[in-house]
Amino acid sequence: MKRDEAVVVYKEIMKLADCMASNTFNLKLSRTDDPQSEGYQICIKTMSPDTEIEGQIIAIAEKHNLAVREEKGEIIIYKPKKT
Repeated sequence: MKRDEAVVVYKEIMKLADCMASNTFNLKLSRTDDPQSEGYQICIKTMSPDTEIEGQIIAIAEKHNLAVREEKGEIIIYKPKKT
């Protein structure tokens, strides 16, 4: 996903809960050899499972045609590579 798209999604997610501090978010560029994603990814560290917020994050990602995966204590939102 492009950086400006990531910022829009980030702002929507930040509105979900006061408990989500900005330091729980990380914006990183996908590696060129990443088989799943292209462009920027939004990585959200999860301290404790909150299925309600996770469901809302997934809904926001789907609204923007993005994919979500969980990996090593993080929720990762990314634009899937076209096949």
